[in-house]
Amino acid sequence: MTATRTAKIRKALLAGGLGAISGAAGMTAFLTLGLDPVWADGVGGRVAAGGVGVVYLVTGLFILMGMALPSLGARILNVSDVEELLEQRAMLTGSAVTVLSFGTMLLCLACSGPGGFVPDPFVLGAIAGGLIVTTVVSVRQWPLYDELWRQLSWECSAFGLAVLLPVLILWGTAVQLGYAGAMDPLGVIALAAGSILVGAYIATGRRGLLALK
Repeated sequence: MTATRTAKIRKALLAGGLGAISGAAGMTAFLTLGLDPVWADGVGGRVAAGGVGVVYLVTGLFILMGMALPSLGARILNVSDVEELLEQRAMLTGSAVTVLSFGTMLLCLACSGPGGFVPDPFVLGAIAGGLIVTTVVSVRQWPLYDELWRQLSWECSAFGLAVLLPVLILWGTAVQLGYAGAMDPLGVIALAAGSILVGAYIATGRRGLLALK
């Protein structure tokens, strides 16, 4: 086994281990906060929204940590070295802010309503803030993208929709024909947010961008 391959394996284990630990800790904290029996109503949607929200938050925190500590960031983020990390600082920072705001929005939604502990005004503020931040950052970052990243952005959206639409159609049909219960609003939101992640994974994977550097 070459030294380069060994380094890549160590990088994958470090990034995967930190991600697994952070995700497990975040999800455990979320579920612990939701022990109120009232949460039994719509618990599936709450857990789904909370779980997807934790993934977004962990992703954003990883990126920010990598930007704050470039030497560590080069080991846990998919960049070849510190220099490449610093070159992508603007895009990575925007991405981190976007996914953090989106994750916060999902967690606030999951912890709202009957049995929740997040007040409605705070939830509405988080939703508005998340959508505004996502829109503003996306518009401002678009000129920074080269042709590859612009094409990749369109592909992420297309694959995300390709995942989301069939599920919604089949689910809606089952509800309409009486084979399933009504759609859980939080479940639909979690499905849409999760589809974006799956679409991004498929698009980047097809272009070989998931291979560790």
